[in-house]
Amino acid sequence: MASDTVLVEREAGVATVVLNRPDRMNSLTDELMVALAERLREVAADDAVRCVVLTGAGDRAFSAGADLAPPGRGAAESVVSGAEGLEPSIDRLKRYQESSWLLHTMPKPTLAAINGAAAGASLSMTAACDFRYAADNAVMTTAFANIGFSGDFGGSWFMTAILGTAKARDLYFTGRRFDADEALRLGFVHGVFAREAFQKEVSAVARRLAEGPPIAYRYMKRNLNLALQLHARDVLDFEAEAMMRTGRTEDFRDATQAFLAKKKPVFRGR
Repeated sequence: MASDTVLVEREAGVATVVLNRPDRMNSLTDELMVALAERLREVAADDAVRCVVLTGAGDRAFSAGADLAPPGRGAAESVVSGAEGLEPSIDRLKRYQESSWLLHTMPKPTLAAINGAAAGASLSMTAACDFRYAADNAVMTTAFANIGFSGDFGGSWFMTAILGTAKARDLYFTGRRFDADEALRLGFVHGVFAREAFQKEVSAVARRLAEGPPIAYRYMKRNLNLALQLHARDVLDFEAEAMMRTGRTEDFRDATQAFLAKKKPVFRGR
């Protein structure tokens, strides 16, 4: 039976994946983390989905991070309790962290809609997305240092890539809170929208992305991810290959004709 802790809403090529524990500020549990990875794998493999939005239910929180308190078994407590031994606990956390990897690598744009508080592992997952937009009431924190954790879900890598090592170290070592305006100044989020218009504004961005060229996006995202790892010469080679592949698509031919005719292109993913 599918868990209701993670919902998926599909409309016009956009899949919105919703962390659905609003009574607990969408905090993470074992059940939620297993369900999230499953839902992300599903939308990643669905060709009808051309953009993925990750958000939280309600307007208080994107997610407060791992659920540290009863009732229920919080993700953090279950992993580090020691009841199942160190190695099984490490393996379990690695499975949970697959969500960040999927958001980073799936061959379509991913967008984090930070509709309120975002902390710890949840903030790390937003950093794994291609785009981040925040409501003007959003407050964020890495949080790990505040409770003696070192950090997970790829936040140390993603935030270093986004912000640079000096700013990432500030946010990690201090665990301080920063609001939406500071997140925009830091370059962590791409935009800030008023709380009352947040869902509408994010939906408009997601629809524009969903209307874009899916094959080109696939290779574009691959190139940008490889640019974080490879020498420029290697990336140039991958770019050459991708240009020749995308240049042989119907999307390229149709969009070129639309451009010359001063019309809006329609991308069909062929």
